[in-house]
Amino acid sequence: MRLWSYQHPSVLETLQKGERYVCAWAHVPGERWQNAFRWMGGQMALRDIPVGENAPVWAWHSVNRLGGKPDEDCADALLFGYQLAGGINVLELEVPGHLVLASCYGYWNNILDRFIGGLAPEPQDVAACFAVHLTPHRGRPRLYFRAIQACLPYLEPDWLVAWEPLDSKRMRNITETSSKIEAAPQQITTRV
Repeated sequence: MRLWSYQHPSVLETLQKGERYVCAWAHVPGERWQNAFRWMGGQMALRDIPVGENAPVWAWHSVNRLGGKPDEDCADALLFGYQLAGGINVLELEVPGHLVLASCYGYWNNILDRFIGGLAPEPQDVAACFAVHLTPHRGRPRLYFRAIQACLPYLEPDWLVAWEPLDSKRMRNITETSSKIEAAPQQITTRV
C-alpha cells in the first residue's frame, strides 16, 4: 500500500542505515496526546497489528483524492513550528496492507480533541473514524473524507520508495525569519 509520512531527518537516517524505526513515546507531546495515541495503538492491537509498547507511526493514504499525496497545505496545517524548524522529510513508502490501520483524519481529530479535553471518545466518532474505503467502487464517491491517515507499528528500511525534504510555506517563513534575526546586528541597551 502506497503511503507518505512526514518524519524528522533522524528517521530517514535510521532507515538508510538499514534499521527499523519505531516511534518512542518521548516524541509524543504531553500525557493527553499520549493517551490518544495509546488508544489508537489499542485499536491497532484489536486488529492484530503488532504495535507493541511503541507509539504508532503516522502516515497518509489519501489527501484531497483517493491515493493523493499530502501537499504543502497539509503539512502547514499539521506540523508544529518547532518540527518544521528541525527539518522534515516526506517519506514515500510501500507498506504491507496487513500492517496498516487506515482511518478518517477528520473523525480522528474529534477523538483527539476529546482526549485532549480529558474525555472519552464519542462512540459515533469511533465508528465513523474507521469506516474508510481505500479503493474506488462504482457508484461511491472517490473519497468520502478529505484525508485518510494510516497508522503503522514501525517503519522498515525496505518500505522506503523515495523521499524529499519538505519545503512548505511556513518552513520558508521560519527559515527567512531565523536568517533575518541572525543577520541583524545585536544591540544591547541598558537602563540607567
